[in-house]
Amino acid sequence: MSSTYDALQPSPLWKLFAEINRIPRPSGLEGPVMEMLEKRAKARGHGTKRDKVGNLLISVPATKGHEKSPTVVLQGHVDMVCEKNASSNHNFAKDPIIPHVSGEWVAAEGTTLGADNAIGVAMAIAAAEDPAVAHGPLEILLTVDEERGLTGAQHVEPGFFSGKILVNLDSEDDTTLTIGCAGMQESIIGLKGPRTALPAGWTVRDVFVTGLRGGHSGIDINTNRGNAIRILARALLAAADGCELRVVSIDGGNKRNAIAREARAVVAAPEGRIAAAEKAVRAEVARIKSDEVAGIDDGLEVRIAAAASKEAWSAPDTRRLLGLLGALPHGVVALSQTVEDLVESSTNLAVVTTKGDSVEICCTSRSSVNSSLDQMARQHRCIAELAGAGCEQGGRTPGWKPDPGSALLKVVKEQYQKTFGKAAEVRGIHAGLECGTLKERVSGLDAISFGPDIVGAHSPDERVKIESVARVYRLLGAVLGSIR
Repeated sequence: MSSTYDALQPSPLWKLFAEINRIPRPSGLEGPVMEMLEKRAKARGHGTKRDKVGNLLISVPATKGHEKSPTVVLQGHVDMVCEKNASSNHNFAKDPIIPHVSGEWVAAEGTTLGADNAIGVAMAIAAAEDPAVAHGPLEILLTVDEERGLTGAQHVEPGFFSGKILVNLDSEDDTTLTIGCAGMQESIIGLKGPRTALPAGWTVRDVFVTGLRGGHSGIDINTNRGNAIRILARALLAAADGCELRVVSIDGGNKRNAIAREARAVVAAPEGRIAAAEKAVRAEVARIKSDEVAGIDDGLEVRIAAAASKEAWSAPDTRRLLGLLGALPHGVVALSQTVEDLVESSTNLAVVTTKGDSVEICCTSRSSVNSSLDQMARQHRCIAELAGAGCEQGGRTPGWKPDPGSALLKVVKEQYQKTFGKAAEVRGIHAGLECGTLKERVSGLDAISFGPDIVGAHSPDERVKIESVARVYRLLGAVLGSIR
């Protein structure tokens, strides 16, 4: 670690951050870093305990004069997303993260930095160890496997911690206080259709929808960006209205939490009708481009090329498949009534994959209101049933409904104003935080999330702003001292 890095303030926080980053910690392999943090806590006389999945709780006594203050839970996750540039030889299973200071920022050498969320973990522990920070009893809850679906938080058992005030340190903008997040429900719909031989005289085409921007299915869902799967399904339905169309295969999207940028289908039609089918496909895509995504996804295009296949789904099964894809919802379902411009509920037609005689469709729904999440899941089951398809649902994480009347929010807003001389922006996010999961598991938990400026998280461009870390550390100290 360079002398320049050593000079960063607050020094204990940055030194702990560096120590954490010397230990590899991909999701599912957090054992060594948890052992280091547990050993450190015990050496300072703090209580520790682990649960069956590896989450760590550190108990810290109150400072003098704050013994009667309520217990505050400081929370973050220790795992990190492991991404690197193609030119990097970094081995995330054994190599330490190599940080460097670049102007106002700390970044890593060709890899993710892991500031998401090691900087929050380091901040919580540094505050607990700092004699200048006054606080009541603290419980530092460090979770595992957040990046693969919040599974560490999902396995926190009631009674593992006692505090009813939760400060999550996993946000990435020091101008905002987060008071809500979306839960997510995954629906996997499977439709079977036996493939039969194509008659003589049929022509096969490859239809490829491309050029879309895509984006995060939570953060970007309100931008009306085109979904390649939906566009392709609409175009093929338009073609099927004028001729007997048969699907050979259909595939699109590649991540459950992303808006599909590309989709491709191989289809067949009678030789005498293929020109009309192509014309219908091009016309429908052109209409969508000019009427619905103009100025948003101007790169949208469809390519049609010759292809080959000896078999395909039947025409009736093709209509059933395309009808299913056409009926599945995508986009914003509802806006929040308590936080301005916040998407409350949405659903994403994320991935479609052909697997032999079956097509599998992955849909992901998000909402900060759990009853709405349940309703969207029910809607997917109902649509699947009408199409004669199966539907399996799992991977559910609960939402966190914003509460503008939160007592904790009032305290943090006041301390933010006093500390920085201006008001914080209060918002919810249409993405996941562990607060929603923990609030569902622990009744009466009052929660808030804030953190320093981090850009490029989950990519090798990840960096954290040095001054922002110091600012948020000051805020955390002020908040802890004021909760009485």
